Amino acid sequence: MSLRTKFMLALLLTGLAAVAMVGGLAYVGMTKKVDSIRRERAAEHFHEAVTAYVQQYGSWQASPGKDGFDTFMHGRRQVEDRAPPPEGRRPPREDGGPGPESGRRGEPPFHFILADQNFNVVLGAGVYEHGEPLPESARKNARPVEVQGRVVAYVSPEGVLTPSKEEQQYLDAMRDALWFGVSGAAVLALALGLLLSRSLGRTLGHLTSAVRAMHSGSLLQRVPVEGKDEVAELAAAFNAMSEKLARSHEELSDSHQTILVQAEQLRELSVRDALTKLHNRRHFDEQATTLFSHAVRHKRPFSVVIGDIDFFKRINDNFSHATGDIVLRQVGEILRSHMRLSDLVARYGGEEFVIAFPETELPQAAALCDKLRGIIESFPWHQVHPELKVTMSMGVYADLAAGTAEAMLQKADALLYRAKETGRNRVCFS
Repeated sequence: MSLRTKFMLALLLTGLAAVAMVGGLAYVGMTKKVDSIRRERAAEHFHEAVTAYVQQYGSWQASPGKDGFDTFMHGRRQVEDRAPPPEGRRPPREDGGPGPESGRRGEPPFHFILADQNFNVVLGAGVYEHGEPLPESARKNARPVEVQGRVVAYVSPEGVLTPSKEEQQYLDAMRDALWFGVSGAAVLALALGLLLSRSLGRTLGHLTSAVRAMHSGSLLQRVPVEGKDEVAELAAAFNAMSEKLARSHEELSDSHQTILVQAEQLRELSVRDALTKLHNRRHFDEQATTLFSHAVRHKRPFSVVIGDIDFFKRINDNFSHATGDIVLRQVGEILRSHMRLSDLVARYGGEEFVIAFPETELPQAAALCDKLRGIIESFPWHQVHPELKVTMSMGVYADLAAGTAEAMLQKADALLYRAKETGRNRVCFS
């Protein structure tokens, strides 16, 4: 069940309950009031009739009894019928009815109990037997009948309301008015529920759609703010929360991106040589070990190279350390620019450089190294300094039987030493 339906039902039930309670209380109160007035009038009339009857005969015992009382009341009613009722009102009957006309139509609306001076029942009204002692509960409401200053009987009202035709019409009119009130309240409640729930449902619908959009990742959402009630305050608070979340998420994303960039930079700094921008020795040792294991496992060729700039100390001494740094950077750029993506080149320390060639046989590796040697030698070093000349010697080793990448590099270093001894600016391999 939707919130809109619940809201309408709540208004409807509240309206119906309020009308039913007010109308029901009014109906019951009015009925009791009418009953009380009629009962009092009928009791007064009966009391007057009994008093007149006893006065006529001196006592109830000296009278003809119930039959005589009925005859007496019949004659009294005929006299009342001929007399015009005061202020247009029908005279009440001896049994409490509204008048002779209704009295001829059936059971009187009230029955009264008559007891003698000793509270023994003489007229039981269908409740008590003749001669039965009147109970204490009935004696409390009994009214004495006095003749010449002495109590000769007691009158006690007894019975239930039997409304007349006019009274029944009046009660029916009240009941109809109550039903009309209930119907009107139901229509009004439905109209108000439809009107109010439409506004409430529209705002809640916007909020629900916005929350779903936020759940899907779109944090910045805005819903219409209508009016100044609590729902409008909720919509305004939601807009502020959405904006704050979106801003915080954007700042967090920017911060996260910055951290990722910085982490990548730190990682690169940890594996790169600051001067030549080549990988450093630690990174080369780790990756060379992995490449060696892969070559052994898959029985693929693998070559390692170690190179050294010839007479580098002389370059520093004769042309300055700044010139030496330029030479190192340029040699690093030459090596990097002529490598395949799968190859690994690094500055191993000082003027030494190392290269790992996966999937490369010894002749191919030696030929590539000789090409690199020639490029380094023919580079226009005179643009750095007119008298500057730079060459490089290299050792190449490609036998996996050495056992480890480090052992292969030691073999390549021995071949580099041979290249130095045999005149430098050359490539030695075996």
